[in-house]
Amino acid sequence: MFILILLICIVTCCETQTTSTPDIALCIADRLSAGYGLKNTESVPHITTKRTKRLLHPVNKQLPKRAIVIGASVGMGRELSKLLAADGYNVGMTARRLELLKQTQQEIPTQTYIAQMDASKPEEAIGILNTMINDMGGLDLLVIALTGFYDCDFDARDWKGSLPVLDVDIVGFFALARTGLNFFEDQGYGHLVGFSSIDGIRGVAGSPAYSASKAFCSRYLQAELNKYIQRNIPIFVTDICPGWVNSKNEIDVAQMPEAYWVESLDDATKEIFEAIKNKDEIAYITKRWAKVATLLSTMPTDLYNALSARPGGGF
Repeated sequence: MFILILLICIVTCCETQTTSTPDIALCIADRLSAGYGLKNTESVPHITTKRTKRLLHPVNKQLPKRAIVIGASVGMGRELSKLLAADGYNVGMTARRLELLKQTQQEIPTQTYIAQMDASKPEEAIGILNTMINDMGGLDLLVIALTGFYDCDFDARDWKGSLPVLDVDIVGFFALARTGLNFFEDQGYGHLVGFSSIDGIRGVAGSPAYSASKAFCSRYLQAELNKYIQRNIPIFVTDICPGWVNSKNEIDVAQMPEAYWVESLDDATKEIFEAIKNKDEIAYITKRWAKVATLLSTMPTDLYNALSARPGGGF
């Protein structure tokens, strides 16, 4: 009861200073932090804006920017590698299919590095990542755009049918992301970009393991982002959350009965590139999928199940 009364008093006090809801929340947090154990309040900067601003680490303009894209053999990872190269990055690309990486390498006029990598073997994968970072002379941007989705049999009753997506999209993703962030922390700056999915917002009956793995990606990226914001460290984290994208040549997603708002690979990749440039915290691809994300987050379970039970199912 005492805590409730205290919060009410704090809100009342804050409301006399501003009518902005985000500012009220920051005011509450600021006052509570001052009164609950943070004795050295002089070391905590007073929050005056709606969102903490982190200054970018000064960049040596004489050195080229360096990016590594994991999962660069096809689809959005491949096209994003080209856009980054066109923007002046030296680009490193990894994937399981080395021949496809070699083809992409021939299409990029700037300095590129390629390596075969299987994220389902995390110890081996992080060794390859560290070697590539060393060969490139450092790293400014790490993009993890991989998935084990296409190697799974989600209809199989044997749990091993879904194992590829768990190995790649959870264990491999985490191992590679943490390795990249370790480098950025030692360096003092950097940018991690990870791919999740609209399917990670709500459990999808047709591919439970994939849905769960993408939920993990989103929550993990969010947690790391929160840490760097709280500590005011110029390490940025972006969650790329695509809806339906025609990103695989042999599959026309637009012909699938459950698909809607299907975006072309070119347009989707341009929006991803824009989100990376802006250092967005989360980017729905395309932007209109933010409406679906909000709907899925708030929809009652019975309504969700009724809608997703239609032919094709899912969202």
